[in-house]
Amino acid sequence: MTTEGVGEECPDAREPSAEDVKEQGNQCVRAGNFKEAILHYSQAIKMTPNPDATLYSNRSLAFLKEKMYFYANEDADKAIQLRPDWAKGYFRRGEVQMEAGHYDTAILAYGKSLQLQPNDITIINALRKVAEMSCQENKLNRRLPWIFVTSGTFLGVLISLADAFLAEKPTIKHPVLAFLLIVVLSLIGYGCYRMYRYMKNLQRKGNLEPPVDLLEGFEKQEEAEEMTDSQNSANRNRYTKAQARQRFRKGKS
Repeated sequence: MTTEGVGEECPDAREPSAEDVKEQGNQCVRAGNFKEAILHYSQAIKMTPNPDATLYSNRSLAFLKEKMYFYANEDADKAIQLRPDWAKGYFRRGEVQMEAGHYDTAILAYGKSLQLQPNDITIINALRKVAEMSCQENKLNRRLPWIFVTSGTFLGVLISLADAFLAEKPTIKHPVLAFLLIVVLSLIGYGCYRMYRYMKNLQRKGNLEPPVDLLEGFEKQEEAEEMTDSQNSANRNRYTKAQARQRFRKGKS
């Protein structure tokens, strides 16, 4: 009876290495399964004894595709921290900042990436794209106040003309009142513009802020309930000891 091969592990039964899990994540990215890719990259990061900037860079891309900008930006920063001289880390940061609407920061990140890897056509095209987006936004920001104010002014003129020529009994009987109406609506238009800018900036700021932890409230509630239960239990124990002492005294008497 031969014992050859007894105790040997089957090659297919071996535990997957961090590199294997990373490759699974890469395959998921190529297939567009970014949520699954995030799980594979996270597992590979846990399995790697020494932090790997490539894993964080890849997971940053997967987070970005899922529009999870905060986590994508965190991983890009981690990749830069691990390899400050690696152009890909700054490129990832530029991608995240551009998608989150922070064009000026994206330009700086792409510029640093191009400095580390000159003449890279991918970085150059990305830098041109974000520069054009920033330029277009600046032009729009210069036009928008006039658009809002002009819209308010036009609405005021339209109301004044409609009241003067279409109403049976005009309510705006004096030209000064019509002028004041136009001024008020113009100011309202400018106020709408300011509100629009405020909401847009708030949205962009929120893109890179940590998401709300929905479990935090439940955890605090559970801690409060545990503390309450502990206090009630202690109170019951004290009450029981007091009763015991009282019964002891009664027994002695």
